[in-house]
Amino acid sequence: MENLSDLIDYHLWAHRRLLELLPALTAEEWNIDTRGSFPTLKALYQHILEGDYRWLQRWKGVPIAEVPAHYRIEGYESLDRLFRPQLDEMVVSAKQWLASGPDRPVYFITGKGLHVTQPFWQTFYQVVNHGTYHRGQVAHMLRALGRQPATTDIFLFFLEKDQQHG
Repeated sequence: MENLSDLIDYHLWAHRRLLELLPALTAEEWNIDTRGSFPTLKALYQHILEGDYRWLQRWKGVPIAEVPAHYRIEGYESLDRLFRPQLDEMVVSAKQWLASGPDRPVYFITGKGLHVTQPFWQTFYQVVNHGTYHRGQVAHMLRALGRQPATTDIFLFFLEKDQQHG
């Protein structure tokens, strides 16, 4: 179980490493089409924010979660205001699920209407995998904008963790 707990800590750590770079971006850079699967950083972070929001709601027992209208990213300030507290809440929720049994079922309805019941740990892997996938896209977009992305390799997370504990 400690390994699963490490994964949610990694998810938070990696997102925070990238978030630290974003205040330096201009309003224009948030909206430049970098020709990726999401056209702009703004659109990509909107997707990341909404995806994590939906999973957090599912973990809270809300099978189909509508994203609130105020969940709109215009740039760093709005992303930071919405995403950081949500990430913190995801960590708390995931650790509660892990402590009470990662095999407990999570019931949800996808955006396409598919009714799904899966053990928590499978939904948890989805969240971490989704984050890793899109952080790679963020790194690509930052490079396209002439910026240096943060390194989010998981081995660096474990090195930092080991240094802090020992």
